[in-house]
Amino acid sequence: MIFLIIPLWLVSAIFCGRSAFKHGLGVKRWSVFSCFLGPAIYPLFMTHKRLAIKRSSVTAKGRFYC
Repeated sequence: MIFLIIPLWLVSAIFCGRSAFKHGLGVKRWSVFSCFLGPAIYPLFMTHKRLAIKRSSVTAKGRFYC
């Protein structure tokens, strides 16, 4: 069982780091989080990515633009 968990966590760290780089988030931070928590970090990553996109698309008046 341990032989399946460790590679799964490493693959998760690589995937999450690559995805963080692609979306402009902190690569080291998300890779380390994913290395410790494994695939359970994916929902948190998606939520953080969505909030970062939303935060970057707000103008000074508080309106969204496309």
